[in-house]
Amino acid sequence: MNIKILSFVLFLTINFVFGQDYGKTETIKLNSKELNQQREIFVYTPSYYEENIFQYYNVIYVFDAQTKEFFDLTRSLLPFVSKEIDNPYIVVGLTSTYDEKLNYGRNDDLLPKPINVKDNNFFGKGNSENYLKYLLKEVIPYIDTNYKTLSTKIGIGHSLSASFLISSLLRKENPFNAYIAISPNLTYDKDRLANEFINFKFTELEEEKFLYISNADEGISSWKSWKPARELVYNFLNTEKPNNIEFRIDSLPNKNHWTTFVPSLINGMTSYFEYIENQPINKYQTKIKVKVPNENDEVFISGNQDTLGNWEDDKVKMEKSSKFERTITLELESVSQIRFTRGSAEKEAVLKNFDLEYLYYIPISPSKSQEYFFEIINWKDRMKKN
Repeated sequence: MNIKILSFVLFLTINFVFGQDYGKTETIKLNSKELNQQREIFVYTPSYYEENIFQYYNVIYVFDAQTKEFFDLTRSLLPFVSKEIDNPYIVVGLTSTYDEKLNYGRNDDLLPKPINVKDNNFFGKGNSENYLKYLLKEVIPYIDTNYKTLSTKIGIGHSLSASFLISSLLRKENPFNAYIAISPNLTYDKDRLANEFINFKFTELEEEKFLYISNADEGISSWKSWKPARELVYNFLNTEKPNNIEFRIDSLPNKNHWTTFVPSLINGMTSYFEYIENQPINKYQTKIKVKVPNENDEVFISGNQDTLGNWEDDKVKMEKSSKFERTITLELESVSQIRFTRGSAEKEAVLKNFDLEYLYYIPISPSKSQEYFFEIINWKDRMKKN
C-alpha cells in the first residue's frame, strides 16, 4: 500500500479508536462599537485543534448564519470537497438577527443606502458600510487574536449576503482572498452593484482574488428583473476577463433561490480548491531542533513532502548540533506534517507534550513560524524492552 495512503488510514483508524473525532463550535457575543449592538458569531474549530499546538488554520466566514444550516453545511462539507483533509479550516458564522426594539435586521447590515431610487426604507437602513467596518475592525481582529489563524480568508454568502460580498470585493480594504457569492441580488438600486462591478478597476487590487458567482432560476422562472443585471456582470467577466480576478460562473436553473445553496456551495468550494491546487507552492526555510534522551541517539525526520522523505523514515537524518540536540533546516511547504524516528516506524520517538498514539504525526505551519523545538523523552522500542 502507498505509504501516504497507509499513514492516512492509520491516522483515521487511531482517531476512531482513541480520539475525539469531531470539532467544536462556540457561540460568542461581541459588543460592536461600529454597529452599536451586541452581535453573535459562531466559531468552529476542527478536530485536535487544541492538541495540534503548532498548526494554524485558514478561516472561512459564512454570512447569514442566523440560518444556522448555512454555517453547519459549510463546516460539514469541507472534508468532502477538499484534498486538504489534513489542513482543516476554522469556520466563522456571522449572524444578522432582527432586533425588534431597534427595528434593525439583515437588510440593514447587507445593503447600502440607495442613491438611484427614493429611500422608502423598504430594504432597511442601508448600513452596509458600518457592517463592513464591523467585519474588518472587530470580527476578523477578534478571530485572529483569539485563534490560530493563517492569512487566507474565504467569504461565503447567499442572496443579499452574496451581494454584500461582491460589494466588499470592490472596496479598498477588501476582507477576503476568495468570494463564494451564491445567487446575489445585483438589481438593487437600479442595478447599482452590477454597474459598480463592471466599472471597477480590478488592476487596483493588491493581489489576485478568486470569485465564484452562481444563479438559480432567478430571472428565468422567478424574479425576472434579476436577469439583465446578472447578464451585465457575466458578460463583463467573460469578455473583459479583468486582471487580478480568477472567476467561475455557475448557472443552476433547475434550482430555486433557496435550494441552490447546497449545490452552489459544493461547486464553489470545489472550484476554489482546484484553483489553489494550481497555484505556486510557497516554501519556507524552517529550522527544527530536538532534544534527545541519550547522547548517542540518531534522529531521522520524515513527513509529507520530498524534503521530508515522503514518510520514508530512514531518508532524512538530523545533524548533531550538541551533545543532546539534533538540528535540521529544510525548505518546507506551508502545510507540513512531521514525525521523528531512529530510522524505522518501530523506533518512533516519544515526545514531550505530544501523544502520537493519537496524532501519528505533528502538523506544523511553516508560513507562520520557521523555528520549532521538540523534546524526545523516550523511544517506543526502548519502552517495550522496559
